[in-house]
Amino acid sequence: MSDRSDELLPASDQAPDAHWEALARHLADESTPAEAADVRAWLDAHPQDASFDAIIKARSGRMEQRADLSVNTERALAAVRARMAREDATGAPAAEAPLRVERGGAPRAAPAATARRSWRVVGFAAAAGLAAVAALSQFRSTGPDVGQVAQEYQTRVGQRDSVRLPDGSTVVLAPGSRLTVAAGFGATTREVTLDGAAYFDVQHDATRPFTVHTADADIRDIGTAFSVKTSGNGEVAVDVTHGIVALSARAVAEAPTELRAGDRGVVVRQAVTVSRGTVTADDVAWTRGVLSYRDASLAEVRADLLRWYGLNLRVVDSALARRTLTASFRGDSAAQVVRVIALALGADVVQLGDTVTLQPQGSVPTPTP
Repeated sequence: MSDRSDELLPASDQAPDAHWEALARHLADESTPAEAADVRAWLDAHPQDASFDAIIKARSGRMEQRADLSVNTERALAAVRARMAREDATGAPAAEAPLRVERGGAPRAAPAATARRSWRVVGFAAAAGLAAVAALSQFRSTGPDVGQVAQEYQTRVGQRDSVRLPDGSTVVLAPGSRLTVAAGFGATTREVTLDGAAYFDVQHDATRPFTVHTADADIRDIGTAFSVKTSGNGEVAVDVTHGIVALSARAVAEAPTELRAGDRGVVVRQAVTVSRGTVTADDVAWTRGVLSYRDASLAEVRADLLRWYGLNLRVVDSALARRTLTASFRGDSAAQVVRVIALALGADVVQLGDTVTLQPQGSVPTPTP
């Protein structure tokens, strides 16, 4: 995570709306993991505004008993912003000196130099507290897991991220991947759709099955932690590290194949093949930033190069395309990765922009002096 603690809320009074909205999302438990970490980092770096955290926690506790209230959170936030704007225009101080909470001591009045900024924090806390009321009201009316609209999480090339789902399940999303959480998640089923690669650690619930859909396969949890990789050409690889999953090709009406801890299942051209007891920690090392291959297909390698480095791998020779790769990369540059792949496969490489072409060794003309 980048160190942006000082950028979240500028020292100036004129804090952009985006910063207040980041705080609102954090207080309503709607921020991304990275954004939530940035908010916490800012609070840790500014102990003089620790009252912000304390006020919200206290307010949330009191408001929980009044979750049946109907609250227009947008109007509440607009009112706070309007008061901030009036204060900026007139220079008038807040009606009363805000309180600061000192660790190990009683609250005391904030110094005059920080009064206006502290008022902003307290005032915004009020609006955010109302947002928490609305969130609690929806929580109680729909249940803790039910989402009314689909939620989408997407990572950029080279960027991993983690997502905590409403049911407590966690997902590590690989670079260049997209996860869509279905509307109504948790009502009777828990369904997500994956384009790319992800590692799932699922909270088992026999009454609400957890299913991962890809373009070519369905993976259903039976109390599990597992990795799913799609390759964009109909290949889907599932590595099970704990529990059991049921794997099925989407276009084939056959009984699902059961995979247990240590098993790998691969869907290729709608056929499921299984390798029993072959999965090791190396197969999910990508969650720690390590690309580790053991007899990996070039389809899997091609997909990873695109996600992690933004490179398009082309293999023009059919015999070369059938070869597999055994190698490991940790923090290597794109050039180093390409060089090792070519050496391991006994191939020549030609790179033009973001396109890397592997050809049989000796087929690339050697420039003459």
